[in-house]
Amino acid sequence: MRKYQAFLKVVECGSFTGAADELNYTQSAVSQMIISLEKELNTTLFIRSKYGLQLTYEGEQMLPFIVELVDSYKNMNEKAQALNGLQTGIIRIATFGTFASAVLPLVLKKFSNDYPNIILETRQGHYREIEHWVSKDMVDFGITNTNDIRNFQSMPLFLDPFFVVTSKNHRLSNAEFLKPEQIKEEPFVSLDEDRDMEFLNVLRSMNVDLNVICRLADYNSVQAMVENELGISIVPKLASIAGRFNVHKIHLNPTISREIGLIYKNKNQLSTPSQIFINYLVEHTKNYSLDI
Repeated sequence: MRKYQAFLKVVECGSFTGAADELNYTQSAVSQMIISLEKELNTTLFIRSKYGLQLTYEGEQMLPFIVELVDSYKNMNEKAQALNGLQTGIIRIATFGTFASAVLPLVLKKFSNDYPNIILETRQGHYREIEHWVSKDMVDFGITNTNDIRNFQSMPLFLDPFFVVTSKNHRLSNAEFLKPEQIKEEPFVSLDEDRDMEFLNVLRSMNVDLNVICRLADYNSVQAMVENELGISIVPKLASIAGRFNVHKIHLNPTISREIGLIYKNKNQLSTPSQIFINYLVEHTKNYSLDI
């Protein structure tokens, strides 16, 4: 089984060296395992290029079968361990920045206390990266914005509302609610990427164009700019929990939210530890408040 696992790790890392570091093997050992697998399958699985190792056509065709084989082996071991009361295994999770900061640590802590022998591996990325990792079986499931998910099974967890943030001294800071047309002339600090398009699509449908003065990479940078009176912005509630900046939060009217949930290829194929962890997530987030 190790050579199949080594094959998948080489695919993930793009090199024998990277796979060897991840698996704690020597580069030579990984290379020999791939050679052995190629002999077993009577085909060439990788070619070298200026971009590193790449799968051959035959390798691409074999990949889904090897993924299924390794997953079945892992699930079989986890089921046997569960039946023996060992409760061990590995859970591979992908999520995005604000969820990783505001929600995930408490769930990880409680789960680890209850199941200390289960290893938790967490990756953080943008929405498209999370979908890619799930599609390539690099993680067991993803936690992401599920508003526009089409190619995966999904489970909603909660709605995360957007609201206007201003500095404490801003002329709009005493407002309880703001309509989009009330902020369209204000200097607006925006994200650099289109990761949270829900509020933008709503504003465009209302013919409201924002006065964007700068675009930044993350919500912490956005809120830091707002705190220092360089403009206003619109951020989701999770970002305010994770950042804890000295800004004033104002409800949008109408309310705009993003749906946060789980994505996976097939829930029935998730390992027992993954399904247990998902139950912890559902329990922890079921009373998530929409209040600012």
